[in-house]
Amino acid sequence: MAKADVLARVRADLAAGHTHLAVQRLRTLLAVLPDDIDIRALLSSIYRQTGNPVEAGRWGFLTDDVRDAELTAFAKANPDPWQRLRLLHFQGDTVHLSATAAQRLVQLAEEAERSGKPTQWAGSYRAPTKKRGVVVPCLFTFVVIGVALVLAGIGAIKVIGWVAD
Repeated sequence: MAKADVLARVRADLAAGHTHLAVQRLRTLLAVLPDDIDIRALLSSIYRQTGNPVEAGRWGFLTDDVRDAELTAFAKANPDPWQRLRLLHFQGDTVHLSATAAQRLVQLAEEAERSGKPTQWAGSYRAPTKKRGVVVPCLFTFVVIGVALVLAGIGAIKVIGWVAD
């Protein structure tokens, strides 16, 4: 689907009040066109309107209309500069950015370089296993055990009755 078609659908979604759907469409479009500043600006404005300053700062980072409070929220939520660079998903040339946005990106890259090597994921990719402490049997288990004990008792009484005769 062409960019113009997606943007038309986004405008229709926003007119209908469907901000979540508009955000999904824009983020999908950004996956195809990650360096499109106009899409980033629109996505940032939607997050701003919905009260999400962290995402508004993330997507507006490379635009001129981003607010200082949004940049601060984005940095506070993602204190590692390498992480912020990864979250920007920008691989384009700074020539297409305004002077202010290009300077902001260069400063972030310099901050990341000063912070040392990027952190590497060292955790497990498997879901954590449940640690089982005391096993609490379910009601079904109690019923089965109770029925078994009752039948065993009846059987024992019958056997004693046969032996006594």
